[in-house]
Amino acid sequence: MQEKRPKPKLPRSVIVLNIIMILLILLVCGLTFSLAFSAIKKEEPPATSVSTSGSTKSELLNVNGILQSEETNDEDRPHTPPVSMTKRSTEPTEPPPPPETTPKPAEESIPSESTTPSTSYSKEFFANDLFIGDSISTGLYLYGKLEMKNVAAGIGYTPYKAYSEEIDLYDNTSATALEYAQSMQPKRIFIMLGSNGMGSSTDIDAMKGSYSTLLEKLADSCPETDIYCISVSPVTADSSSAASAGITNEMIRDFNGSVKKICDEMGAIYLDLYSLLIDENGYFSAEYAEVDGLHFLGSTYDVMLSFIQNEIEG
Repeated sequence: MQEKRPKPKLPRSVIVLNIIMILLILLVCGLTFSLAFSAIKKEEPPATSVSTSGSTKSELLNVNGILQSEETNDEDRPHTPPVSMTKRSTEPTEPPPPPETTPKPAEESIPSESTTPSTSYSKEFFANDLFIGDSISTGLYLYGKLEMKNVAAGIGYTPYKAYSEEIDLYDNTSATALEYAQSMQPKRIFIMLGSNGMGSSTDIDAMKGSYSTLLEKLADSCPETDIYCISVSPVTADSSSAASAGITNEMIRDFNGSVKKICDEMGAIYLDLYSLLIDENGYFSAEYAEVDGLHFLGSTYDVMLSFIQNEIEG
């Protein structure tokens, strides 16, 4: 029968060391719990309060939109504080701006009525006048803007044809525009020719010569008549009629410059209708142009006649 051996005992130093380790572990756990509890308590939003030292605590939104507590001294408060929630402190809030501080639209931003061409004219004002022109001028009586007796115009008419080629007149007779003017002896003659016969520089030079000849013949035939020369009107950027005839606005401006010079030399009066009808890009405005980009809409004649009457009446 075996004899029972006594269990070996731990050394006293080992026991003491284990006790110290257990105590250290308990101490670390206690500190950790205490720090965690303090952190949780700090995260709670404090109530707004005013201290006797002059500092104010208020709820603020930081740049990320998170609610946070910030304490600032009234003396050090910046003029432009961070974006804040509605203030609930005892600080007085700024009064709303007075109504008169609301900005008003500038008066000059409203378009002036003067920028819109007038369309008002008197048909009676032109009762004793004569318009000599091409197919554009025929619209004066076709749209009922003037009486046919006040217009001597024909399709394809040029300055040369105006004193060499007969056209049908209002009384079922025919004569050249020059002959009709001589028989009528109008108060004023308005010439609007040049859209036809502008296919090349050679044609333009020839037309300038015939234009001067027409003015000379009219002045001789109608010595008491005032003669006005209306500029050739522009064409649109996509004008089919101008493209087929090889006409450009540059050519028209050149010819109009020559007409103005002829007027200055011969005592006639030049009327710049061209500038009135162009858009911001320098082309015949779609507001006034027919679909072919050359002829006039009916309303464009109102603009033209109003412009002429205003120029004469001053």
